[in-house]
Amino acid sequence: MKKTRFKVGHKPWNKGIGSVKKECKTCSKTFLVQKNRNLNNRGKFCSWYCRWGYKKEYSLNPDMAELIGVIIGDGCINKYWNSNQYRIFISGNPIEDKDYMENYLPELIKKCIGKEIKPFMGKNGAYILQFTGKSFCEFLFKFGIKENKSKTVRIPEEIKVNDELLKYCIKGISDTDFTIIFTKKHTNKNFYPRISAQFASENLVRDLEFSLRKFGFTLNTKYNRGVKDRRGYNWIVNTINLDGPNNLKKWMYHIGFSNLRILSRIMLWKLKGYLQPKSNLSERLIEIKTLTRGVV
Repeated sequence: MKKTRFKVGHKPWNKGIGSVKKECKTCSKTFLVQKNRNLNNRGKFCSWYCRWGYKKEYSLNPDMAELIGVIIGDGCINKYWNSNQYRIFISGNPIEDKDYMENYLPELIKKCIGKEIKPFMGKNGAYILQFTGKSFCEFLFKFGIKENKSKTVRIPEEIKVNDELLKYCIKGISDTDFTIIFTKKHTNKNFYPRISAQFASENLVRDLEFSLRKFGFTLNTKYNRGVKDRRGYNWIVNTINLDGPNNLKKWMYHIGFSNLRILSRIMLWKLKGYLQPKSNLSERLIEIKTLTRGVV
């Protein structure tokens, strides 16, 4: 008698025992899925062809507007070579943006597109979140956010006409590309707040200027300025600055920040009344902990 792998009477999972009937999300064909795959939220497609051909629908809500702002600020869209698949990179500083990239941003991405991802260190020294998704990229393309966007990107019209979505989009941009510094303003201490950013895209700064003035902010902008970086390279940039404690107070009320890189600066400034330049995140957090020790 020939030996077999299974006992007498065994029925394989795809013959009705230990399987679940499901409907393919692409072609609606009914097929069987192992129970453990179903419990792990897998087995959504009847074939690889249907899996790659599936187009997920996305809606524009506050969370999505914030994620779009993040991609406008520090995102990059690349197409795989010789393929129709796309991937999105969001990069940050491995020290200053560590908390934001490890905690806040992965949760935002999960809420918007249902993907669980973790950051990794890139070869260029940046901290990177990477995910793929042709459907999501096509969703972004509808709003004019495409490859090689740095000099042309702007806030989508569908977001600009809705004040709530616009505020969340600006929040995403500011968490990734804005910073806050404190100037001396004719004193010997850096006490006067300035929310600041610079971009390659002139259109983006014009959109930010128009939007922020609409919300009652006072600001100044400079367009097409030539600057030289530390490596000696020349760049054309467009800058936007919002000076003073009134602008900061209004920003925190209407828009806010979620990046600890910026929040730690504001917290320490409130505790001390000033903030020395060129501090790093770990130094600021230690000083905040020291100053608040014993405070109820």
